[in-house]
Amino acid sequence: MSEQNTAGRDPVNKTRMTYLEFLDGSPMTKYLWLLVCGMSLAQMLDGMDFMSTSFALPGLIREFHLNPAQAGGIPSMSNLGLMLGTIFITALCDRIGRKVMFQWVVLIYCFGTLISALAPNMYVLLTGRFLAGCGLGAEWPIVFVILAEFSPTKLRHKFIPLGSIFFSAGWFIAALFSLLLIPHFGWRAIYWVGVLPALMVVYLRFGMPESPRLLLAKGKVQEAGVVIHDLARRAGRENIDLVPPPMEKGQGVLSYGRQFSALRVVWAPVLVLTLVSFCQKFQTFGMNAWLPTVFMRQGFRLTTSFWFTLIIMSVTPFGQIFATWLQNALKRNWALFVLATGGTIFFLIFGMSFQYKWPVVVMVGSQTLEMLFSQAVVPIVATLATEVTPTPARTLSMAFVYGIGALGGALGPLLLGFALKAGMGISEIIYLFALPIFVVALALLFVIRVDSRRRSLESISQEYRQRMDKATPAQAGR
Repeated sequence: MSEQNTAGRDPVNKTRMTYLEFLDGSPMTKYLWLLVCGMSLAQMLDGMDFMSTSFALPGLIREFHLNPAQAGGIPSMSNLGLMLGTIFITALCDRIGRKVMFQWVVLIYCFGTLISALAPNMYVLLTGRFLAGCGLGAEWPIVFVILAEFSPTKLRHKFIPLGSIFFSAGWFIAALFSLLLIPHFGWRAIYWVGVLPALMVVYLRFGMPESPRLLLAKGKVQEAGVVIHDLARRAGRENIDLVPPPMEKGQGVLSYGRQFSALRVVWAPVLVLTLVSFCQKFQTFGMNAWLPTVFMRQGFRLTTSFWFTLIIMSVTPFGQIFATWLQNALKRNWALFVLATGGTIFFLIFGMSFQYKWPVVVMVGSQTLEMLFSQAVVPIVATLATEVTPTPARTLSMAFVYGIGALGGALGPLLLGFALKAGMGISEIIYLFALPIFVVALALLFVIRVDSRRRSLESISQEYRQRMDKATPAQAGR
């Protein structure tokens, strides 16, 4: 027994536990609460900045004397930055580190917002919105990955959706600040508020450690041990003997070859989740961008159309809170299918209300319920995307899922506008936009067979690897 004590491998009255087992079974501590609050605040500020241009646009049009095409280029430039930032900057996170990249993307989007606030002309403003979009696009998926890798297994289904819930809450806070500030201080005031997240870098630099899972994937066992022991000390867990987990072959060099090899194992679920993200944003962003116009084409006044749109969008956070519960009550793929189906049904009713001239309460109510269901899809996509992908490629897969998804968000409003110009009726357009997400959600039932609820991230990845190993010989023999 004394030899064991001397070796430090199995002390008396101490339970041995690996670093990953500690993370998966960790109790809620002050540090975890601080992490959750910090990531949620980041997403809320992200949502505020994302919506800021919508409220600044009337003032921008007046000051810079913009025509409608030029004005439309401002949010388009933000969406272009959003897509490129999501794909290219996020993909670097696995190699460089969650903490470092998160600091940089916060600084990038704050710097872009600062340029926007100071912009003397249209061209400088477009540059600022592009940079802000790059930072925002990268920050969104990195938050989900950080929440997934630090969260206890039993709370992961609650931790990850907080990102999208607070992002949606940021939309309403942007509206509130706009009402309070813009009438008195002009459109630049809302961008000055968007510079405040730069203060988060102080917390990120000194209060947030690197992800132990990523450190282990890179073979930095000693650094991971320092983080885990510090987390255990904060949790008051001095009765456990923390040891490194078994290291996999090849672990230690996080090359692009290793990243894509890890991604190859889960290419099918990542592909279908990417399509779900694309279709959800194609449908939601496409219709939401035109909602006031759609109502006005039916003869409603501008202010009435704005109120209808506000009512419809107000349910967004509640849909995502509902998804937090549902994705733990049902298998995640079934929860997503139920929500996609519900959203499709209510979207079709929305289209029928225009075609058959149903009462306005049916029109607004059906689209409100469609928004409730379709926005609830977002946190489940984030949860599944972080769960199915191994640690070495987790943010790389998120870059695909949300980068291509952002492309759907950019194409939706554009194609809807072309459809209106071509003379298609609102109901016909809605029918066309309603079905794609239902089809890909149905495909997800057949592609994702692993029940990831209340399981460690490593055990989920291991099961996918085993399924791939079993499938490969059968396919080779055909």
